[in-house]
Amino acid sequence: MNAFWDSFLLIKWGLFSGILLAISISFTSPFIILKKNALFPHALTHIYFLAIISVSLIYKFIPSFLTFPIIVIFTLTLTSLIWILKKYSKLYEDTATSIISSIAMGLALVIASKTSQYDSRLFSYLFGSLVGITKKDFYESLVVFIFSIFLFNKFYPLWIVQITDKEVPGIDFKGANLIFLILITLQIVVGVKLMGILLISALFIFSSSLTLWITKSLKFLILATSLLNILGILIGTIVSIIWDIPFSGAVIMFMSLYLILQIIWRFLN
Repeated sequence: MNAFWDSFLLIKWGLFSGILLAISISFTSPFIILKKNALFPHALTHIYFLAIISVSLIYKFIPSFLTFPIIVIFTLTLTSLIWILKKYSKLYEDTATSIISSIAMGLALVIASKTSQYDSRLFSYLFGSLVGITKKDFYESLVVFIFSIFLFNKFYPLWIVQITDKEVPGIDFKGANLIFLILITLQIVVGVKLMGILLISALFIFSSSLTLWITKSLKFLILATSLLNILGILIGTIVSIIWDIPFSGAVIMFMSLYLILQIIWRFLN
């Protein structure tokens, strides 16, 4: 029991950040599924990886408090290349997304291989670290959590309308889409430290996929998605401590049960 408590004290900031992240993602993930763009968060992590590796080259020359906003702006700028490529090459959005994300990941790995200070941290960026989350990371998660609630309450009607109607006379969706992109980017930025580049996108998919089968009520959908995400974080934490396995892997293994429940639910209905 004492060993378990000592382990909890070691990962408390990671656990608290994970709970806030689980709730924050529930405000955006259902819309990603409904827009049939489930691969977008995964692609965004590749672009974010290039952003943090690139910023690592200049971090000694910028104040530490500017690192976070610079990475966010860098990620948003690179993400805009997806829509530029889509517009001028006439490619489908998923194709353009795949191309840009692949280029970003390839370039990031090239830069990382030439940047010695990231050799030992590359694994944690790819798969996350529950222990590596600090008090500063928790406060960043708290800021994103507050932003998620505020922006959801302000823009969710436009996000809902756009799911069924891409263009509505008199309504400009560009601003709402930009806010949605910024919000997902912020969630990715704080989530990668916890779940890793390769696995953070699962938090956007597993819970929402299940709850969308269960309910059509938006309020219950957000609540149920939050609870399932939190459950995944908590169970993943316990399993990772008891079995001494990577946190992100434990979370994904547990949340894969949601897929089984979804199959059972679909069969019964």
